[in-house]
Amino acid sequence: IRNARHIKDIRPLDDNCSCNTCKNYSRAYLNHLFKTNEILGLMLLTDHNINFYQEMMKQIRLAIERNKFNEFEEKFLTKRLNGDLKPL
Repeated sequence: IRNARHIKDIRPLDDNCSCNTCKNYSRAYLNHLFKTNEILGLMLLTDHNINFYQEMMKQIRLAIERNKFNEFEEKFLTKRLNGDLKPL
């Protein structure tokens, strides 16, 4: 988020994320917060990352309940390797 490519980027951190940060703040704004050393930037990224891990754990629990953890793991790792899935 500190990279110059985000200075004018009005997209959320993750288009598929439903956290408060992604729904309400752009990459450009987060870039600004980090460039000016505002604590809000850290707070918003923490919110996003906690949401990411909570959602991931919810999906893991559901996959285990349905006895489909191996399928979940394969899809998750494929997305991760392709760069489609990442916390910030």
